[in-house]
Amino acid sequence: MSQPAGPVSITEARELPGLRLVVIEAVPSPWTQAAKGILHIKGLPYTLVRRTKEDGAGALEGWTGQASFPAAMYEDEAPRTGWAEILLLAERLAPEPALIPADAEERALMFGIAHEIAGEMGLGWCCRLEMIAAGLQSDPPNPMSSYLGTKYGAFPETLPLAQGRIYEVLRVLTRRLNAQRADGHRYLMGAELSAVDIYWATFCNLLSPLPQEKMEMSDAIRSMFGNDDPVVAEILAGGLLTHRDFIYEEHLVLPVVL
Repeated sequence: MSQPAGPVSITEARELPGLRLVVIEAVPSPWTQAAKGILHIKGLPYTLVRRTKEDGAGALEGWTGQASFPAAMYEDEAPRTGWAEILLLAERLAPEPALIPADAEERALMFGIAHEIAGEMGLGWCCRLEMIAAGLQSDPPNPMSSYLGTKYGAFPETLPLAQGRIYEVLRVLTRRLNAQRADGHRYLMGAELSAVDIYWATFCNLLSPLPQEKMEMSDAIRSMFGNDDPVVAEILAGGLLTHRDFIYEEHLVLPVVL
């Protein structure tokens, strides 16, 4: 395990060698937290990068070619901004402990489940769509929700799908977890920790955030997270919350630093 150097500004980071991870500050973005968790578990040294006042307009876009977090920058290689790209880079730089199964069928299954959590129209995406929809329905509409709605595809045909997709993914994960436990395994892919466990633990905070003593954030930010849907609460209580806590306690860093 290793602690990151930094944080430093984007301007400073551009001149540094090695691996740099550009993250959003003060918000428990699960994409960012998953990337940090993967690098922590692999013991990869890296520099944590945050956008600061000294960075000019467009600093993030000028360096990474896009405007989202996280972004992994390694030496002079192309930016990695997708969850799978960041995972594959980490696996290449530190093959052990492996977070991707060696078996091809297990690997395909793991990436499929991970996409249902972290990919477009997956669990995290649909939770974000529900947050955007709530902001658009306020009076007046939240301008940030309008911006994010355009950026992340909050279209009339996608918004109605969000709730059902959340239920589906949670039920898939519950069945998977129960099957592994029945076989005597602690993890979603069997006997060993995999990236799917990290994605679940970090993305679960969109539905049921860790308590303040384990993940400190402002009241305003905390109010944006969580889900009061009784169906979601019932599914989470079936073992998924316990698994989230197990992964954090055994493999990730507590308290979470945003």
